[in-house]
Amino acid sequence: MEEDAGSNPVGPHRDVTGTGEMGRRGDWRRYARELALFSPPAMVAAVTERRRAGDWRGACAAARVDVNIDLRHVAARFGTEEAARIEADLRGFAPDLLRRFLPRVQGSAEGPVLLPQASIVLSRRTDPFPAPAAEEQQSTTDSARRCEPVPVLIVETPRRAVRAPQRLTLRVGAAHELTGRWYDLPDWCWHADAVAARRWAYGASATRLAWHTPDGTPHRPEQPPGTVASPADPTAEVDRAAQVETIDVLLAQGRLVEAYRAAGCDVELNVDEDPYGWHRRSLIRLASALPVITAEVRRLGRRYGRTRFLDGSVASVVVTADDGRTTVRPVTWENRRMKGPALCALRVPREAALLSHGLLTPDDLHPLVHEALFPARAQSWRVPSPPPLPVVRVRCGGDWHTLRVTDGRLVAEQHTEEDLRRELLLAGLGGPINGCATAVRAWRTGARPMPKRIRLARRDVFGLARHGDTDTLLALLSAGFDPSLRDGTGGTLMHWLPHLDHTRVLPLLLSAGLSVDERDRDGDTPLHRAARVGATEVMSALVEAGADPRAPDASGRTPADILAEAHARGARWPGPDGPPG
Repeated sequence: MEEDAGSNPVGPHRDVTGTGEMGRRGDWRRYARELALFSPPAMVAAVTERRRAGDWRGACAAARVDVNIDLRHVAARFGTEEAARIEADLRGFAPDLLRRFLPRVQGSAEGPVLLPQASIVLSRRTDPFPAPAAEEQQSTTDSARRCEPVPVLIVETPRRAVRAPQRLTLRVGAAHELTGRWYDLPDWCWHADAVAARRWAYGASATRLAWHTPDGTPHRPEQPPGTVASPADPTAEVDRAAQVETIDVLLAQGRLVEAYRAAGCDVELNVDEDPYGWHRRSLIRLASALPVITAEVRRLGRRYGRTRFLDGSVASVVVTADDGRTTVRPVTWENRRMKGPALCALRVPREAALLSHGLLTPDDLHPLVHEALFPARAQSWRVPSPPPLPVVRVRCGGDWHTLRVTDGRLVAEQHTEEDLRRELLLAGLGGPINGCATAVRAWRTGARPMPKRIRLARRDVFGLARHGDTDTLLALLSAGFDPSLRDGTGGTLMHWLPHLDHTRVLPLLLSAGLSVDERDRDGDTPLHRAARVGATEVMSALVEAGADPRAPDASGRTPADILAEAHARGARWPGPDGPPG
């Protein structure tokens, strides 16, 4: 059943990069896969085309960002000069790149999902922000700080975690009106013009990339390349590539405290005398952002006039800059209740390592990343074809049999379709079932047991649906992929329509014979699923296609009842919650 992540606006952010020790090839493959999920190639192509044409609203639409901004209202409230600043930020806004750095939780078998109820501030301003009224006691007394309202872009994630469509909302708000906890991401995560800062963040020095020699040859040192004495700051005179390599190698070797010191960050946690491992786990949670942690503490400190920041996961440590040095300290009860900007929601980009491992080529990089890392090179970027589905070998009786995905269906080469149908029928009546029939049933319905290769292939297919990659999913279906595949809850692709471009997917599913009233194992029809997330446009399309609007769910509620509950808790599709900013 679906669960919320709680009412905390920052939420239980879990480290979705494993342990921060990304030395194994499988970890790099997972990172590359998640890049394609968070910002699908077709999305990158569409956003890039519209951004270069100056159509920032079109770029947002292509990245599934619902815009709640009226620049006339911004000018009326904040003045024309401030409205021009906001418009400049919007012209360079790259929402497809931003999606790679948003805070996430491990929400399902399909992979990490957006952290619910999170607010993310985006601004290229360099002057200090005014302190929020409720947080003045946590700010330094700096008479130079601005007093007038400062408009900023604010991205908001969905209110619910597990089944919520991965859509974002973009609005303009006043910095001093921020409440609770929020995130604030640097411009290299989201703005096209932040080329130099992006090159630094991605681990490139003036002459080379991390894990590469100056002539571009990949290399993988087994020991830290050298001691990095200077703090991790883009203005410091250090070899940035060597610094990133040092941090990564130390993390891979489990030398956490030394890795933090290489990043210019002191540690006041006693890792050696930590019988329950709390301090070590806290350091591991922060490790994904370690190469930029000192620069982020300084940037946020200048912006908000603060010297203390909670880590953006479970508030287990506090990062301070009281004495000019960045230090990780144990959290106190007073610190745990601290509001304001949370630290380190982002994962430091690892594309340089993917290039050295041969898992990416320069032409595979996001266009803005390629521009920063290879400024003199012309990129030949294209939307890649969907990866081939695996060949599966299973033990069937006393022999090994081969199964292949043919025309979108898993076919057992040593059995006829009639044999499999008969065995599946007998298994439904409690009879025995062989290995091939078990694999075919797992592929079609998600039933256990399930061979690993089938589990991973199904994860990838439904991962496309969860993250809204309509283009790749349609390419698979057009190539003959079985549209009747069911997810782990028994739902069909009809149940995933709120996550996708339903205007393109629904007709194809209808032509394939899928029912609009099919129920999953929780008793929900596609109409119930759409109602739970307030997807009124999808609901209308389903009803027009013949879905029963009076069908009760397992609790006796109709789609209209569920929609009313969704609106009561604030779900909209897509929907402004108030007047435009």
